[in-house]
Amino acid sequence: MAGPAVDEQISLNYYARQQCSRQWVHFLAAMFAEFEERVEAAEANQFLSAIGFKMALLLPLQRCESLDDLENDINNVLEGIDWGWVRLREDGNFIEITHGAYPAIPQDDSRSSWLAPILEGLYAGWLGQQGGEPAFTARLTGAPRGGLLTFSYGRHG
Repeated sequence: MAGPAVDEQISLNYYARQQCSRQWVHFLAAMFAEFEERVEAAEANQFLSAIGFKMALLLPLQRCESLDDLENDINNVLEGIDWGWVRLREDGNFIEITHGAYPAIPQDDSRSSWLAPILEGLYAGWLGQQGGEPAFTARLTGAPRGGLLTFSYGRHG
């Protein structure tokens, strides 16, 4: 059974296997900060989500027959681009997506995550390619906790 200590260890093991490129961190932080100063927050989130959706098209998954297969395929793609790991589980009418060891970009404390809307678009694209309904979306659920982002994929009201 997974828990916070297990999740933290998974992320630490992931970071130990990967090389983090420092060459883009400050550039991206400056670019995102400037972008947000010039664009309304809702429009910025829509734009970032669209980027995530395009990434799903550029990084297509295999057709998966089970949630375990889907989790493995997503993890293979994420590891290939050094974007961490995921765990998927069914949660009622939703698929819960827990994402750890995601790229960290220095940002203002007023912003919850630059990456969250990108991941929302990425997961909506990937799960849509697996047969999800067009009206389904991925949404961040709550604030990041313990180095983890949690999303729910399904029909949001």
